[in-house]
Amino acid sequence: MTSGYVRALARLSYLISVLCCAAATQANAAEMKGYGEHCPEKQQICFWLKPVVALPKGWVEDEEWSHRYHSLFLFENGDTSKDKPVIYIHAEGHLKEQTLEQFIELHQTGWKKSQKDRSIERLADLERKNKPTFKVFLYRNPSNPEQAFELTAFTEDVDTAHPGRTYFFEAVLIAPSKEELERVKPAFYELLANL
Repeated sequence: MTSGYVRALARLSYLISVLCCAAATQANAAEMKGYGEHCPEKQQICFWLKPVVALPKGWVEDEEWSHRYHSLFLFENGDTSKDKPVIYIHAEGHLKEQTLEQFIELHQTGWKKSQKDRSIERLADLERKNKPTFKVFLYRNPSNPEQAFELTAFTEDVDTAHPGRTYFFEAVLIAPSKEELERVKPAFYELLANL
């Protein structure tokens, strides 16, 4: 394939994806915006979804990070320094036979395997009015000072316009210290409530 053809195909796929998702994904959990982008490492078009949600005051999306990691990435006052908190939300469709509990277990098993001293603590669920509950966990990662603490929340929701379309949402607040995590936790919970 020529590179011009690949670029044209990528643009066409992007437009189709955006139009389809804008019209079809009015989920209870969040409005979704779809993207189709050429992935050079895979030599194919990668499709991904980004939640569209009201941001907490002082938090700014970094679109470069969002596109690089196929998730909504937010930084306090736009500061992307390594010693500052970061929030991201990842959304993905799932296989019909997979439950939210299985999705969480798969994620947590892989996370714990990568470092021996990592731990996960179950916290109280976050109840939301007329929306699915978030299951919340505190991840401790002492071997990685930049990501020493992660507040991670999971939920599942169905696209009301298309009941067969279900998404898992993983929202993560990463902080270098417990104090920083607690300081910005209200903004994180506000974001989850708005989703």
